[in-house]
Amino acid sequence: MPHTPHTLVLGIIMAVGGLAGGVRGVMDGRGIWADLGALGAGILGVLIVVSYFVHLEDH
Repeated sequence: MPHTPHTLVLGIIMAVGGLAGGVRGVMDGRGIWADLGALGAGILGVLIVVSYFVHLEDH
């Protein structure tokens, strides 16, 4: 995966949107699959952001 500032922005948007959407879905009582999908996207976003900074520190 390329480590550019665009990747960082994508990761932040995925993390915030996914985690907020997942929490809201749990609070609203939507289906479990929709909640897990949103939370999964949020976790993937967090991993992208962490990966960006780890790669940045290595170089």
